[in-house]
Amino acid sequence: MKRYLILFCVLVGVAALWADNVRFAVDGPRQVIQGQQFQLEYTLYNASGKNLKLPDFTGCKVLYQGTSSGTSVSVVNGKVDRQTTETHVITLRADKEGSYTFAPATISVDGRTFSTNTWKLTVLPPDKAGASSGGSSSQSGRQGSDDTALFIRTVLSKTKVYEQEAILATIKLYTRASGVQAESYSFPSFEGFVVQDIDLPQNTSFELENYNGVNYKMAVLKQCLLFPQRTGKITINPGKYEFQVETYQLVNGPFGPMRVPQGVSRAVSSNATSVEVMPLPGGKPASFMGGVGNFSLSSSISSTHVKANEAITLKLVIKGSGNLKYLKNPDLKLPNDFDTYDPKVDVSVKASAGGVSGTRTVEYTTIPRFAGTFKIPAVEFSYFDIKSKQYKTLRTEEYEITVDKGAPGSGGKTVSNFSNKEDLRLLNQDIHYIKLNKMNLVQSPTMYIDGWAYWLWYIIPAVAFIAFVIINRKQAKANANVALMKNRKANKVASKRLKEAGKYLKNHDKEHFYDEVLKAVWGYLSDKLGLPNSELTKDNVAAELEKYGAGAELIAEFNEILSRCEFAQYAPSQSDEAMDELYTQTVEAIGKMENTVKK
Repeated sequence: MKRYLILFCVLVGVAALWADNVRFAVDGPRQVIQGQQFQLEYTLYNASGKNLKLPDFTGCKVLYQGTSSGTSVSVVNGKVDRQTTETHVITLRADKEGSYTFAPATISVDGRTFSTNTWKLTVLPPDKAGASSGGSSSQSGRQGSDDTALFIRTVLSKTKVYEQEAILATIKLYTRASGVQAESYSFPSFEGFVVQDIDLPQNTSFELENYNGVNYKMAVLKQCLLFPQRTGKITINPGKYEFQVETYQLVNGPFGPMRVPQGVSRAVSSNATSVEVMPLPGGKPASFMGGVGNFSLSSSISSTHVKANEAITLKLVIKGSGNLKYLKNPDLKLPNDFDTYDPKVDVSVKASAGGVSGTRTVEYTTIPRFAGTFKIPAVEFSYFDIKSKQYKTLRTEEYEITVDKGAPGSGGKTVSNFSNKEDLRLLNQDIHYIKLNKMNLVQSPTMYIDGWAYWLWYIIPAVAFIAFVIINRKQAKANANVALMKNRKANKVASKRLKEAGKYLKNHDKEHFYDEVLKAVWGYLSDKLGLPNSELTKDNVAAELEKYGAGAELIAEFNEILSRCEFAQYAPSQSDEAMDELYTQTVEAIGKMENTVKK
């Protein structure tokens, strides 16, 4: 009987493991052009199914359906992994323009029903006859024929906003070329905004998008949230980009004309755009802390019954979406007899295309010094609601604190409350009894002005003060020369960044490695040449280095480092040897620059 029970448990475990490995999924394109044929693949893994039920493919026509099966075997560390697939291929034709959501498909496996996820499809209109490839060149930066068209657009979610209201900025690459590779780029500086970058997938992928009546392959190069810091019209300057575009050239071959691929460099600029920033309406509440968005407020307290000189922590939590990182802390009004310390602030936010959302936690630590009963008033927090375009005020609850007298010697004090009278505070250490015991009194020594020790009390502080003034003036003069200070500290700051890059190099984190090296080089050149980052570009860095006194070989070396770092974000994965070589080259270039004497 025991043997059968063990066998039954084993079979149940195997069946459960098998069921966990069975899944049903759908895959296919997300965008198609009207009139185009495409395929959706419904794949059942590690099982054989029946009674397949497909959804209604609205806007499309089913042309035919086929089924295929396969088996794959992989061996990893001696472990054999076998997987079977049963794929139902549905060939459709996109008949009607629009956006559609296909319901899940279902299939039966040994009495169990498995379903796929829903599938969203966008059917784009076909190219309009005579449509311009991306509009006028002044707006799109288009260059090349239709099959190699390439241009960049800076797209804003809003062009008229309130101050501190978030704007989604997306920089898009449009092309009809078969292959595109980035060589260098310079994104807009977004002057007048606080920028919050949105994380994008490491590998840039293309999808179809219809623009000005033409269908292009579109890829998002950068996406960020902009928070305007001043009112009025703010102009976003164009970005500059260089790409290698794959084209085809007809050449005479042994069997006649043939198309041969070749790369052509293209330099394009994104469009300039502007935003009208409106000031926030008047009538701001006294508790307005600069919040713009949609928020909620909650509070909690560590204890409402403590002894004198014991700490109490009051926590405020602001949740929602908006400019959480740039809020002022709510004003907390505490009783006069409470010692208060600077609050501890923790901001946890996540930036996405929908805005910045997260939590701002503010912890106030206070210590009551007297015994008695006290009230901590409700905390008010006002913000400007974007949807209703009105100020809204949130309130926490009011807390009543009971403070008992502290232990003897802890400095505890008592408070007695009298109606219509001031509070009477009795301190247990301010009046002492008269001493009755015999006291030993000692006569203070007499000081003579003719002794050397007397004059040293005046001479030493005077000399120390004069030395302090001289040193302080020299230090203040040196600190006032900001450019000189940055120049002196340029190597130290760059070394710190390169140290961080070295950590990413050891971890084979290529994306962060190249980003950290690029920041180190740009920051070093900015400090060393005495120019802000916004005024340094690849076009003028050579001229500035030459003015400083750098040789042509060193200038070429810096330009090569910048180009390799920028290129790495769009080029195929770089080898570890290339990263080691770039790191060594950067350290040597900065070392050579340190030995260069300024003209």
